[in-house]
Amino acid sequence: MNIKTKTISLVTAAILGASAWTSSVHAATFSQIQPYITDYKIGFTDGNKLVTQAIYDDFELSSKNMIVTKGGKKGILDARTGKEITPAIWDYIDIPDSKNIAIVQKGGWFQYIDLKTHKLSTMKFAGAHPYYLSNEQGTAIMFLGKSSMVIHVDGKVLIPPVAGKLSMVQLVAPDQTENKEAEKKRYFVATTPKELIMYDPASGKKLFALPKAELILNEGGPDTAYLKVRSGGKEGLIDRNGKYVLEPKYNAIHIWNNGYFQVIGPKGQGLWKDGRMLAEPIYKEVAIEQNTDVYYTVSGDVITYHSRAKGTSHPLKKGAQYLHGSYVLGQNPKTNLYGVVQVGGGTVIPFTYSSVEGPPAARLLVRSDGKKAILPGWDKEVKEPDFWFDSYVTLGSYSMLSIKDGNKVGLYSENEGLVLSPVENRIIRHEAVTGEVLVTEPDGKVLRYSIGGKQIQAGNPNPLSDDLTKKYEPGKGEMIVDRKTNQPISKHYQSVYMDSDTKLIVAMDRDWADLYTPEGKLLTTENKVGMWQSGNDRSPITLIKVADSVYTMSVRPGVVGMSMSKTDGGQLQVVSEAIYRDITERMLQDHKIAIAARADGTFDIWAPEGNQLVNKLTGVNGYVAEADLNKLLVQTSAGWDVYSPELQRLSTGDYQSLKFLILPDRKQSAIVYQDKKTGLLGLLSMDGKVLTSAKFETIMPVDQLFLQLWSTSASRPPYVFTTKDQFGYLSQGGQELFATRFLTKKPVVSYSPITFQSFSAYSELMRQRPLELIDFGKPYSWPAGGNSESHFFANLALYLNLPKDAGKQAVLSELVSKGIIKADENRSVMSDEDMFRVAYFMATGKTSQAMTTPQVLEWAQKRGIVPLREGMSYYMTMNLYAEYQHILMTELIRSLKGKKVLKPKVLTTTSLSDAQQQMLTTALIVNGKPANQLPLPLPQAEWQKAIQGLVNQYNKQAAQLLAAYIAKL
Repeated sequence: MNIKTKTISLVTAAILGASAWTSSVHAATFSQIQPYITDYKIGFTDGNKLVTQAIYDDFELSSKNMIVTKGGKKGILDARTGKEITPAIWDYIDIPDSKNIAIVQKGGWFQYIDLKTHKLSTMKFAGAHPYYLSNEQGTAIMFLGKSSMVIHVDGKVLIPPVAGKLSMVQLVAPDQTENKEAEKKRYFVATTPKELIMYDPASGKKLFALPKAELILNEGGPDTAYLKVRSGGKEGLIDRNGKYVLEPKYNAIHIWNNGYFQVIGPKGQGLWKDGRMLAEPIYKEVAIEQNTDVYYTVSGDVITYHSRAKGTSHPLKKGAQYLHGSYVLGQNPKTNLYGVVQVGGGTVIPFTYSSVEGPPAARLLVRSDGKKAILPGWDKEVKEPDFWFDSYVTLGSYSMLSIKDGNKVGLYSENEGLVLSPVENRIIRHEAVTGEVLVTEPDGKVLRYSIGGKQIQAGNPNPLSDDLTKKYEPGKGEMIVDRKTNQPISKHYQSVYMDSDTKLIVAMDRDWADLYTPEGKLLTTENKVGMWQSGNDRSPITLIKVADSVYTMSVRPGVVGMSMSKTDGGQLQVVSEAIYRDITERMLQDHKIAIAARADGTFDIWAPEGNQLVNKLTGVNGYVAEADLNKLLVQTSAGWDVYSPELQRLSTGDYQSLKFLILPDRKQSAIVYQDKKTGLLGLLSMDGKVLTSAKFETIMPVDQLFLQLWSTSASRPPYVFTTKDQFGYLSQGGQELFATRFLTKKPVVSYSPITFQSFSAYSELMRQRPLELIDFGKPYSWPAGGNSESHFFANLALYLNLPKDAGKQAVLSELVSKGIIKADENRSVMSDEDMFRVAYFMATGKTSQAMTTPQVLEWAQKRGIVPLREGMSYYMTMNLYAEYQHILMTELIRSLKGKKVLKPKVLTTTSLSDAQQQMLTTALIVNGKPANQLPLPLPQAEWQKAIQGLVNQYNKQAAQLLAAYIAKL
């Protein structure tokens, strides 16, 4: 039995003894005991005192009780008082529905504890299974063994111990066997040496007793209204009243879908349903066609199809094929000629044809002269063919066929039937790029058809607004068309669409886009909308509506960088210098802000002011925004502070760091601040007001430490904290509600060997982010924030000995001029082929101009640099340039191999990045367990000692680690 719970695994440490204490704080009496941690073990407190020692490794909250784990064994505590109900001696405990009965297991035996009386059952059972009955009836637990019984989770005994086997069965009403949504009612059935007894699950009342019968379970089988039973060695069926509907005289009975039963007797197979023996058990084989009233019987070489509703029968030669809609393709048993019958009707295609062909593409009837006809597909009427042909060719898939009759060619669709009757001098082909079928008629006219068989109208018009539509022309792109005159008003673009928020028409073309009004006026005659590529999860342009204006980033020919611009006076007007590389719109609840990323990696933050978007914060280093919170955390050169949605500064601390503390319901939050001088933490309100002084080493929501407490509860303190020697709880307002000793003894710290073979975290970080560990001799970087396209081209510029801020177009031009990639005036983004050609140049020092696309791909596959892209979730968050950055850095390392250019970065405890710290922590052992499994970090003093020793060891081994990694490439 599986129990789904949220648990945590804690590091083994010494048990807290008599030295446990609680400090003098504003003690709060908790309505339910709360966990605390001392020496990385769990204990419980009521807020005023410790109600248990810290001796547990884990716990599960079960409404009124706590299931605790100690040394791999489980026990139960009263969740209100902490009193021990049963010690931690059990291998398994479950409290179904968090009610009054606990299932406990030790070894192979199960017992139960009545949680109201705390009494343990004297009987032991071989198994225990909770069964949900209904919303009204709740859950019952079935205990199985030599004697079996059923107890409701409230504690009521439904079925006293019986000397036999208990089973749970579920039945539908006899008239609901074909209803997949039919209500199923559960019953308990006991099989004793004397009789079979069925019980009402709610009351435990006996419904009937059937002498000398035993139940045959239908475990995992189809829904049924009847029970299979065995009596005297034979099988039969009974209804829910205990009456036989099929006497026990059959060798076997098998439950099928939709209320059918296969019965097997001494002479063969038969079929029974709804009180009728449809086919006596005398046949070699019986079967049903799913979701129809059609069944068949086989006797000798004849298969006979039957309609249960109409009582008709249709004998055919064995090997007939059921098509659909009650149609069957087969041979006349006497003439061996092929035809089609409709079961319950009659012959729809005469039995006059010599052979059949297919599938996979289609089923074909073949005449004696070799001419062929297609049998219609799923859900289509089958009738005598009205066209014949000699051969066919598939067009991209089996759903579209080009048929040929002599010199005449026609088009057939699985969905639409015969689309074009065969004529001479017609050419039909499949266009792989669009997936469409192109038909060139004898007069030269070109027709297009979708894969579903529908004709695509010339130009493929798609409305954009009341006045405008767009038209696609193969090989050229999309253009905007005036709906009144049907004349184009624009050039061809790669893509045209209406932005749903601003109602402007966006026309994208390579690295920039034009904007049109819904009436067709071009707004971007001089300034174009800038585009960027960050992955499939984000649009390449951002439009921000403020009052009657729309703001975006614009570009101009010959100008490096983008400018904040707005639509004004019928044009896109520049309102800032060309200092940006992209823009992101963020929502703070119902407030809108814009984050503009500068080329130097800093940000300007703009916010609406009146009818305009105004630059409120300039050159900030970082920010944190949550869509459902109405505050913004901003990092300036002075430090971090809290800002309102209008970008008014609310705090004045210039803090080292800030972090939102978000509770599970996301309705209440606070902010953790870090003091610059001490590095300690304190609590701020969402308005930036100081709630506590900076004296804590850790503050976090309680559910982040104890994952079991994932639901919000008014009776539960929201935050936990640690200091150098305390563990405790904070209220929403920052008041200390409880505190006790965090460590009572010095933790035992050791290190795993830092060798290339054992230190796998090193290789993983090198694969993911080599810039964290290698000095390349050039200022390569991959900063957080901003778009990955800009970061990638900055690094590629450095490799090509261009200025880091040269920009995308300069880098692409340099690659083309060197012959590394091919010239392509339509290139708007780097393609995989482009990246592989860059990698080839880096690896060989030669261009790949003489290599074909397949040859370049084959080289990249052998090189191991082709990204693995699988699943829709991947493509939803795909970051193209992050992948290319990985290839660039990998090839850069390979190209510099043996040149003594690459050097390991020297790590220091004062400048460790999060990634470096996570890597090192995997080699840190605390009390015999990996430090990255600690639920809470070590106190800072202990951590500094531990990490300093680890940093020293790493720096000594860094050169050897780097050499070993490079040797593996």
